[in-house]
Amino acid sequence: MDENAAQQPAATAPAKLTWKQYLESESATRFVYLMFGLIAAAMVLGYLQFRTEAICCGDWDGYYHIRWSSLLWESLSSGNGLPVFNWLPLTVLNPTHYNDHHFLFHLAQIPFLWFFEPVMAAKIAAVVFGTAAVFSVYWMLYRYQVDYLLVWFFAILTCANMFYYRMNMAKAPPLTIIFTIAGIYFLFERKYIWLLPLMFAFVWTYSLFPLLWIAAIIWTIIIAWNERRFDWRPLAYTTAGMIAGNIINPYFPANLYLFWEHAYTKIKVGSDFAVAVGGEWYPYSGMELLTHFPVAMLAMLLGYIFFMPRNGKLPEKATFFLMFVSILLAAQFRSKRFAEYFPPFAVLFFAFSLQAFRQPKTVELPDEFKRELEPFLDADKPRAGGDKWSTVREASAWAIGAVLGIYFLFNIVGFHRFGIDQEGLAETIRGNEANDRYRQAMAWATGIDANGKENIPAGERIFNANWDDFPKLFFFNQKHAYVYGLDPNYLYSQNPDLYKLLLDITSGKTEDAGPIIREKFGANYVFTDAKENDEMVGKLLASGWAEIAYDDDEGRILRIRAEKGEPWKDSQEPETPEEKEELDRMEQNDNANSNANLPEEDAETNQ
Repeated sequence: MDENAAQQPAATAPAKLTWKQYLESESATRFVYLMFGLIAAAMVLGYLQFRTEAICCGDWDGYYHIRWSSLLWESLSSGNGLPVFNWLPLTVLNPTHYNDHHFLFHLAQIPFLWFFEPVMAAKIAAVVFGTAAVFSVYWMLYRYQVDYLLVWFFAILTCANMFYYRMNMAKAPPLTIIFTIAGIYFLFERKYIWLLPLMFAFVWTYSLFPLLWIAAIIWTIIIAWNERRFDWRPLAYTTAGMIAGNIINPYFPANLYLFWEHAYTKIKVGSDFAVAVGGEWYPYSGMELLTHFPVAMLAMLLGYIFFMPRNGKLPEKATFFLMFVSILLAAQFRSKRFAEYFPPFAVLFFAFSLQAFRQPKTVELPDEFKRELEPFLDADKPRAGGDKWSTVREASAWAIGAVLGIYFLFNIVGFHRFGIDQEGLAETIRGNEANDRYRQAMAWATGIDANGKENIPAGERIFNANWDDFPKLFFFNQKHAYVYGLDPNYLYSQNPDLYKLLLDITSGKTEDAGPIIREKFGANYVFTDAKENDEMVGKLLASGWAEIAYDDDEGRILRIRAEKGEPWKDSQEPETPEEKEELDRMEQNDNANSNANLPEEDAETNQ
């Protein structure tokens, strides 16, 4: 306000409510609904997370993240600064160029490691961060006085199964939602200066920080249209925070290179990926969007239908979500990854679009004057009193909420009782890979043989035939480096020829691959899942260049021989009683060594 306005008599403050009056007021009811949403969200995410002993949900990246958080804490707490990442030296994540683009997320996981072993720490952190993300979306509806709060909460719960699946993955996207909601709140409240530190922290947390910059651009356009002026502050503060966060960064300038690598390989339009990446990076078809996101897609459609400018002006909040969520929907056609963001924001779009549609027509006042009067007029909230249809509207809203609640329950437990062969979220998560998969193989790799020698010398590089095995191998075994992991593009970007050679080897197209693995990849050992890469393993053993060093029903470790020898027998079945006795003895020794060398932090899990 200017000086003249400051000299005006102060408005009479509203009378304070007594405690009894507050408890009987609508505000108290809404606060109870808010707390119910917080508790319910925590219960849902906790229930889903603990349907499996593993880190949920079908994605092993959580094992990498929690192990790196533990290594960060060990190094920082001992005064050694940031640890060097030595485990993927052939990729863009080599020790010279490594960038932790989840840095604040990894720091945020550390307090959970003070109280729990790593797997449990990751699971509890995932529930906490996921709950906070869902609650932040719900809080936005509460903060801006959207009616029928519980109905909207059930809409958030049912927005998409994939949303809750991905919220439980022990990864950074829940924090992305929290940062984005906070940024939208600062935009709506015009507290623009807070966007600078928020964007700075966002840059340090996850590489999807441009979402907040896009939000600032959208808000600047809306203000320019409604108020016929250019407000530079939203763009200026978000841009300043983005630049500062990237330059004042513990990994500068490697962070810029990795961000470009992500943007170039994943976002470029009009071309497919240069290499086969994880399924989450591929798009949904139009039909899949309709069947996998029915509530979110319906909310999007209804949001468009109820969106209505008035008197040549745009409803600010509804317009913001229209533009922002339309971008997320378009991105959903590019990548399944946006299932983490599009569904809940689609619900917000419908909620604010409907709220603006229902707002009664009033005399238009200047925007700055309305903001000054808002605490007294409660202008955002439509008044239903005297509406002959209010009872019908109320009953319809709660009926929709009941339907959404029932739909949510069946989403959790499945639709088998109705003869529909569709698993519920709990069933899907229960079928995740076991928590201890590859534990025994890596215990052997880090163990000591009967002669006191390391089974695989520390510092050796292991040729892991599948990039998505890396998080589990790294979690159980930090004594050795690996060929590639986290994203196959990391190897392809650093050395395309080496990546193509790896594909030929792992697909069984390369004859006498043993010397190539040793000379080109610097590896004397090969790890592969017991159920994969059979052709590659068969050719390596038949060539005489490799032998099986360790084998169980989960993984196989092959040793590359220094010289070519006789082909390894595929089955290694004993031909005499003496050979059988010897093999039994070797197996018992291997099991003893594996158990003896399990990490201390996993001892309680095995008991």
